[in-house]
Amino acid sequence: MKLITPNIMYIDYTSWETFDYTLSTLHLDLNNPRINYQGKSLNQTQILEYLIENEKVYELAKKISEEGYFIGEEPIICIENDKKIVLEGNRRAACLKLLQDPKKFLPTSKANILIRNIVDNNFPVDRKLRCHIAPNRLLANPIIYSRHRGDALKRWQTGNQYAFVANMFYNDGLVINDICELLYETSGNIKNYLKAYNLFFEAQQLHLRDTGEFIDISKFDITNLERFYKFDDARIFLGVDFKPEDGGLIITIDKDEFEKRLLFVFNEMVQSKGFSREFNNEEDKVIYVNKLKENTIFDFYVSDNNENVESHGVVERKNLEEEKIKINPRKKVRKKSDLSNFIIPRDYYLVFENEKLDLLFEELKFLPIERYYSFAILIRTYLEQVLFYYIDKRNLGEKLNEKNNQKRKNDGLAKIKTLTVFLKSRYSITEDIDSADFMRILRFDGDKEFASSLKTMLDYIKNHELREIISEPAKLRNITDYIDNVKNGLDLAVHNLNYTIDINVNRRAWNTLEPLFNALSNNLMDI
Repeated sequence: MKLITPNIMYIDYTSWETFDYTLSTLHLDLNNPRINYQGKSLNQTQILEYLIENEKVYELAKKISEEGYFIGEEPIICIENDKKIVLEGNRRAACLKLLQDPKKFLPTSKANILIRNIVDNNFPVDRKLRCHIAPNRLLANPIIYSRHRGDALKRWQTGNQYAFVANMFYNDGLVINDICELLYETSGNIKNYLKAYNLFFEAQQLHLRDTGEFIDISKFDITNLERFYKFDDARIFLGVDFKPEDGGLIITIDKDEFEKRLLFVFNEMVQSKGFSREFNNEEDKVIYVNKLKENTIFDFYVSDNNENVESHGVVERKNLEEEKIKINPRKKVRKKSDLSNFIIPRDYYLVFENEKLDLLFEELKFLPIERYYSFAILIRTYLEQVLFYYIDKRNLGEKLNEKNNQKRKNDGLAKIKTLTVFLKSRYSITEDIDSADFMRILRFDGDKEFASSLKTMLDYIKNHELREIISEPAKLRNITDYIDNVKNGLDLAVHNLNYTIDINVNRRAWNTLEPLFNALSNNLMDI
């Protein structure tokens, strides 16, 4: 017996570029086999929501936030219509996008778990993601297919695998031999995948038309359907055959009767979890098909038919060699050179039109990345002086003073109430105690001048100004969720000799504070 093996196509993967992209510029792939066959077009938010619900993205995000993002798992992208499409690594990219804004996509309890992990581990949610850039989608397919057939990454369901092959045949327009060459598969396997997919697709559309319910191929045990039509009596009952050259579906009986039979069997597979046990050995198969033949809803006197059914329609076949040399254009990007040696981009400008503040920022911007402690101390100083300057320029000192004094009086009254309860109990005092006397004696009733501590100013800006000056919900949430932790970390850098600062602390501080600085600067420009 001669073993037939597919041709092996050599691809020089070392020639593919790598680049670090911000997560916001990366687009999750609607053509990903996990989500490609949902029956509707999804936007980026809907794709992320689908992956969270169906592909355990929260669980992976939790693991990443606890253990770190492993190196060697860089996504593969290509550029299509000026968009950076994640071909491989959609779950990992989705996890990192989720970690940027947990509260947007998760219940509070789960969101808080991720936020706590982010804070405890200084996880860099705004990190750039290194990606390999495939010349085109086609040349990435061998890697994607190979990875998800094994156990290195989350394995596809069998239906996902078949859909991936069908997509190359019907959507990409490749011939069988070219698919074999790309995926290192035999033509027999590829044709079997297409047969199963074509019959599933036909049944899926009938079920959708009949019930309005879309059956996801990844949630359906397509091997049950395969075992059914590979049993000769069952295939003859269905009234189907397949084109030998490409697995195309051929209906051999009246089409209406075919649809009735296929829909009946398909619904049984969907509704019965025990179908694989009912249709198991040869004896079981004979019994099952005989029951179908005895069912009075079917018409066994219909005429024969030889109609070819193309699940996706005929497409123009492409030449593999021509497709291989096509390269999706990538916009020219500035070489990183020494820019990666700084936390704040050298070409980023922030102006408050105050000489000291602007000089402080220039010094901060030019601090090398390894100057961990200098950066932490200087950015805290810059934050404190920016807030003081903003409050002064916006004439907010009186309002801040009023809020603080009222809070101080309220806190004083609470303490005095506790004290009076203690005194009455301890010394059996029955008369009322005038709180005003205590307030005066303990000097809780007098107003204090504007207090310029960092905490006081930051609390006031966060509680009374942010919603007025930041209109983007994501930026607002990022600041309100993390700014207190950033401030506390910077305080420890200044006041605690044992507190350790590293690059992640500083990057997180800058990524959280930059939108605040920018909003404050812009708002002052309006004066």
